[in-house]
Amino acid sequence: MYAVLHPPNFSTQAAAKSQPELRRLPFALLDGEAPFERVYAANKAARLLGVEIGMTRLQVESFAEVVIRPRAIDDETSAQLSLHEIACQFSPRIEYVDRYSGTYALDIQGMGRLFADSAQLANKLRHRIMAAGFVANVAVASNFHTAVCLACAHQGVSVTPSGEEAAAMAGLPLHVLGLEPEQEATFSMWGIRTCGELAAREEKSLIARIGQPGRRLHALARGTWSHLMLPMEPSFEAGLVEHIELDFPVEILESLLFVLSRMTDALLVRAKEKARAIALLRVVLLLDDKTRYERIVRPALPLQDTPTLLKLMQLDLEMHPPQAAIVGLELHAQSAPPHRAQHGLFLPQAPEPGRLEILLARLRKLLGEERVGSPELTDDHRPNAFRVVPFQPPVPLPAKGALGKEALTAFRVCRPPQGITVMLQGDSPFRVFYEGQRYSVLEVAGPWRVNGQWWSKDKWSRDEWDVRLCADSLERVSRIAFDPRTQRWYMQGTYD
Repeated sequence: MYAVLHPPNFSTQAAAKSQPELRRLPFALLDGEAPFERVYAANKAARLLGVEIGMTRLQVESFAEVVIRPRAIDDETSAQLSLHEIACQFSPRIEYVDRYSGTYALDIQGMGRLFADSAQLANKLRHRIMAAGFVANVAVASNFHTAVCLACAHQGVSVTPSGEEAAAMAGLPLHVLGLEPEQEATFSMWGIRTCGELAAREEKSLIARIGQPGRRLHALARGTWSHLMLPMEPSFEAGLVEHIELDFPVEILESLLFVLSRMTDALLVRAKEKARAIALLRVVLLLDDKTRYERIVRPALPLQDTPTLLKLMQLDLEMHPPQAAIVGLELHAQSAPPHRAQHGLFLPQAPEPGRLEILLARLRKLLGEERVGSPELTDDHRPNAFRVVPFQPPVPLPAKGALGKEALTAFRVCRPPQGITVMLQGDSPFRVFYEGQRYSVLEVAGPWRVNGQWWSKDKWSRDEWDVRLCADSLERVSRIAFDPRTQRWYMQGTYD
């Protein structure tokens, strides 16, 4: 069984709810960009005066008695939330009907323990809506679409017993079926005005004339078209919010830790109920000067540990303290699946994520945020150019053999490059003196001229060679470089 609540002319009801002075006046709501606004909705009093949907601003301004207001989406959203809350009080399974603004369908199957019958439920639902300041029609039927059509066509409460859907739909005009303009014109030409007249036609003949939509419209008119209900599920993430107002302004951050601890515990309890962890915390401080101060704490891994999250928030607020006293707190969380890692039999293979995160936060506080993190290569011509980015856990390596052929050599970079002495034979290195050892150059490749940033004072350039060096029984392959600006040679690194 379904109960459908439909507030007729929802937009005007929402406007009158937010502006009570409009209730006794004829008014119209305009929508669109100036100067092309058109009438989006009008209350009954305005329609009796001749106002029609789609009129331009100039046309509706010719009605001196009609009050003109712009359409307010915020008012409609607020009104819709009010209706949603009322619907949730009567059924845990509700669906929003997109075709009609503010219309909700409730699955009332099994609600007999709370209400004597469907009629009592429908009447209490309508009374609750009217108490909230809205006028709504409520229809009950065992077919979803039948209940929607009856709620849109009949005022007040209508209850259709199971099996009598076709009789209830027989007297309704065809427009309740949501016809396309071409279909309306076709049925009007055929002389079909009501759902009963459409249901009396043969299904095969309708399909032959207007195609497969005829089968659907015929079933809708008879109250037999099935519907798969898609109930609205409450957002879990939207519930991960805690807020509190303080009795007096607080200037010392340590005084907030007790309150933040309780708020974090409450968020973790909700997250753990869904087998989730906290991946982000957004701390919003309401300050004494009427401003909001926000900080985001994002652990490297999702955590389920209150002391660790609390310590991270404390260190972040100590690094970035607010500029005024605090009069309120809001704590917003985002959840994620908890991190799983396979440790060794006796010892962990890596530091615990919480302790590592606290250590990094303390280092950021001590050294500065730009000096703590992970090195990342930059898109630059300068060799070995890098920057420091926030630490992120390493990506797991693929299984052995997934990379195909293994690398045969690796380049061990000298940071900083070490000074060497080079003897030339012609324009090529002949001997290299490095770390007190004299090497003979057996093979040489190069030079390669590399340079960059010639347009600024940071310009650089050098010539590089790859050389195979030999000293007694020791042999190594290295890269050496010559800096023309300083006229010095450097050891760039060694191939392993």
